[in-house]
Amino acid sequence: MENLTRRQQEVLKLIVGTYVKTVSPVGSRTIAKTYSQELSPATIRNEMHDLEERNFIQQPHTSAGRIPTDKGYRYYVDCLMSESRVPPHVVALVAREYRGRIDNMETLIERTSKILSTLSEQAGLVMFPTFEGMVLKRIELAPLNRRNLLVVWVTRNGFVQSQAVDMKETIPAEELTRINRFLNQELEGMLLAQVQTYLTEKLERVQDSLHVLHQTAIDIVAQGFPKTEQRRLAVQGSRYILEQPEFQNWEKSRRLFRTLETREHLADLLSSRPIQEGVQVQIGLEHHCADIWDCSLVTAQYRVNQRTVGSIGVLGPRRMQYEKIISLVDFVSRRFGEALEQW
Repeated sequence: MENLTRRQQEVLKLIVGTYVKTVSPVGSRTIAKTYSQELSPATIRNEMHDLEERNFIQQPHTSAGRIPTDKGYRYYVDCLMSESRVPPHVVALVAREYRGRIDNMETLIERTSKILSTLSEQAGLVMFPTFEGMVLKRIELAPLNRRNLLVVWVTRNGFVQSQAVDMKETIPAEELTRINRFLNQELEGMLLAQVQTYLTEKLERVQDSLHVLHQTAIDIVAQGFPKTEQRRLAVQGSRYILEQPEFQNWEKSRRLFRTLETREHLADLLSSRPIQEGVQVQIGLEHHCADIWDCSLVTAQYRVNQRTVGSIGVLGPRRMQYEKIISLVDFVSRRFGEALEQW
């Protein structure tokens, strides 16, 4: 990151803060009125000119003030932004939402997305957790015909996935019951990501009389493990973004609405992020999705049983209250992970 003088940092911080509040380009006289030191508008104009030359700010049209560029916002987020904590009333509100009746996982996820959108007044995004990151409650083997089985996986937090398996030969009902009982005894309460490795290691240690049982069980689990599907994404509060002044342009709003409705690119953005601690911020052109180049995306990954299983985020215009949004996303990601563990 380029170095700025303390005065330039202060000017850039004031431009970002003022523009976020007013949605109007910021002039030198406005900065002079709020600047902590006695500086003339001419001196401030010189600093603004230097910031513009270095692409931290830009002039949207002739004779207007200045607005931040993506680079300016990035410098603000990385170097100038003050640390912010979620206020007590937000803490209480989130706790109350998670204490309410929740019938299934989907309800919990939709509620979390709504919490994010309501408190940020932007779009709230929640990626459904990976199946491999959940804990197994039970497994059920149901014969479909002489050779085919339906393997049903039920997780502790209410997800149900199933997969048909061709066993190539008929398994007697008594043997199937025995395998089903064995799998539940061995695997209940285990992370699904660990199931196949655990059974393979166990097979290496079993006596000959149990080898066939274990091998058949491994074959069923290997074939019957749910295939990876496109990640699901819950989105609430799209209207908040579309109502922003930046998106009164028809073409911009149309592209953004298409992205929010199809969700494919947003799901890719959230699910493709490398596992990292803390909150991540992508600003404008830092996205690979051109339809949201006028937006910023603030995300954090959530954990269940010390394992990262998904992401949450807030999508809004680049002109957003970064301190507020970052602290909110960080807080909700941790509360949501705890809610998933307790549910």
